[in-house]
Order: sequence, then structure tokens, then C-alpha cells
Amino acid sequence: MLDARYVQSQTSGIGRYTEHLIENLLDLDENLRIRLITHPSRPRPFDSPRVDCQTYSPEPNSIRTRYQLKKKIDFSGVELFHSPFNILPHDLPVQSLFTLHDIMWLINSGYCTDSKWRKVVTGSFYKKFIPDSVSDAAAILTVSHHSKTAIEEYFPGIKGKISVTYNGVDPVFKPVPQEETDRLLRNIIPRDKKFVLVVGQGSPYKNHAGALGGFLDAFGDDPEVVFVLVRRFQRGPASEFEKLRNDPRLHNRFIHLEHVQFDVLLALYSAAHVFLFPSFYEGFGLPALEAMACGTPVVTSDRGALKEVGGDGSIQVNPESREEIATALRRLYTDDTHYHEMCEKGLKRASNFTWRRTAQQALAAYNAILNSDVT
Repeated sequence: MLDARYVQSQTSGIGRYTEHLIENLLDLDENLRIRLITHPSRPRPFDSPRVDCQTYSPEPNSIRTRYQLKKKIDFSGVELFHSPFNILPHDLPVQSLFTLHDIMWLINSGYCTDSKWRKVVTGSFYKKFIPDSVSDAAAILTVSHHSKTAIEEYFPGIKGKISVTYNGVDPVFKPVPQEETDRLLRNIIPRDKKFVLVVGQGSPYKNHAGALGGFLDAFGDDPEVVFVLVRRFQRGPASEFEKLRNDPRLHNRFIHLEHVQFDVLLALYSAAHVFLFPSFYEGFGLPALEAMACGTPVVTSDRGALKEVGGDGSIQVNPESREEIATALRRLYTDDTHYHEMCEKGLKRASNFTWRRTAQQALAAYNAILNSDVT
């Protein structure tokens, strides 16, 4: 059984992880049957005779999931339960594992929000239920060696229970021809302008203030370069970002898109001159790989999972240094040889990450539990 409630019409990063995991598990093992817990907004996300679905409406990361799910879901015939997000339901009648993508809420809640209220309420939730889930799990999956190390340092008693299952890049992420990007972006990007693209939710760890500050230092006096931000929401006041946003040099050069269709996102990735992703912390950092797969050079952080995942396919900078961010952006703008070299390196690096490999690693963890190699 697998909890697929994050697979909805507006799919998050965890939703995409879940969706690709299920698709590839079904492809790898033709005898595998999966019972899904789905959200009422998308009750049957997979058209397969080997998939059964039960809907459950509470939020995945919630107290009701932790304590009530086992009473509402039929576990008959189920051998193993996988939660692909950061908590497990309590006291399940079968062995279980979960994917712990990162432990930002445990390490530093300031990465996740500027709000004192959310630090207390949401922070308390994760500080209670992530450790409880770790104790309940037969095994834990995580998405990078950086996350594995951080989890083992925080929970030193669980070494040997954690497996790394890297995220993958969907094959649809590939360079889009210019004719197509011109058509899709003609009402979004001013004609003949180059742009720096930033994609991600509005949590502090995404460092959008640092990204915008680095852009201003690099291109503040160059009206030919535009800043494009695709961001679903903002958590907290983000006063530094708003102060930078009001810089008069950004007049008609700042484009904020809250929601974009998937084909538009692909066009943005492909048409961007640079993808900028200077996060303070990431469990993995999938948007950076997606941009690389679209043939766009990536400037990202020199720490944590981004350093591990980006490898030599990205330009890595200190995310706290506007000067380093600006220098990397300017060099890509002025040095054509360097620019094209990073495009090629990014494409090669991204090709190493496939959802099929993710599913193979997850399936190995499932079999280890079912064969009693993990207790």
C-alpha cells in the first residue's frame, strides 16, 4: 500500500516523486499490485488493473493521518505500507517505511518559515511526529546522501535503516525548440529579452532574497536582462525580498508567476539564459536538475544536497554571498565558451538521474523488509 494523496491536479514535488515512483514500480514488476490511498480531488490517478484506490480526505501531514488513518483504510491483503512523505501513520497492522526527504524542521525551523506562529505550531508537529515515525518504521528512504547523513546525525540509533533513493528527471524535461518557446512565452517575457529564472515555493530556505540581490548586482544597470520568479506562495513577511523588489532598477524587469501550465514551465526552463537556485538547504533540489535537462546552465548552492546532486553540471556558489552569485551570473552572460560548456555538462549530469532507478532502489528496500532483512 502506498499513500498517494499528494498526487493531485496541482502536483507538488512530493506529488511528482510519488507519481513517478508508482509508474515505475508497476513497470519494473509485472506481478506487483498496489493499493493506493488517494485524495478525493483525484480518486483514480492511475489507469491500471493492478492498482486499487481508496480515498481519504485529511491532509497527508496531519494528526488525523498519524492517528486515524489505520481505522479508515482497509489493510486486508496488504503486506507493506509506504508513506512517500515525512510521517507515518501510527500503529499500522503491517510493516511500514516512509520517505524522509529532509529534516529542515528539526534542524532549523527558520529555514521553513519566518512566522513565529508556524514555527511553534508546525514546528511542534514535525518535532513530535518525525521522531515518532522514525521509531515506528522498519526502514527509511531518503533522497540524497546529504539527507541520509543529516538524519543519522540527528537520530544516531538508526544507522543501517536508511537507504538513499535519488529523485529522477522525467524524460519530458528536455530542450524545447525556440519556435515553441517563443509561442508559449510571447505574452510573458518581453520580446528579445534574456531572463534569469527562479522557481520554488516561498519558504526562507529557497533564498529568493539572495537570488534577487545577486541578480541586481549582476544586471541592475542592464535593462536587457529580466528576472522571472515562479513561486506558488510566500511564507512569512520576507521584508528583505520586498525591499529588493521595490528597487527602481527592476521597473518592468520583474515578472512574478504564481501558477504556470506544465508546457509553459518547460518553455521557461528551456528559454532562460540562466536558472538560479541558491537555496540555503535542500533535501535534493529537483528544479535544478530539471533545468539542466532542458539545456540551461544552473547557478546553485555550494552546500548540502545541491552540491551533491548538481556535481560538475552546475556552477556552485556561496548562497549567502550576493557577490558570488552575481559573478557567476555575469560570467555566463559574457563568456560564450563557458556558457555552452555548462549547458552540455548540465545535460550530461541530469541524464544520470532516472525515476526507474528511484523505483529500483525503493523496490529493493521493500523486498529487504518483506524478506526480514530489515526489522
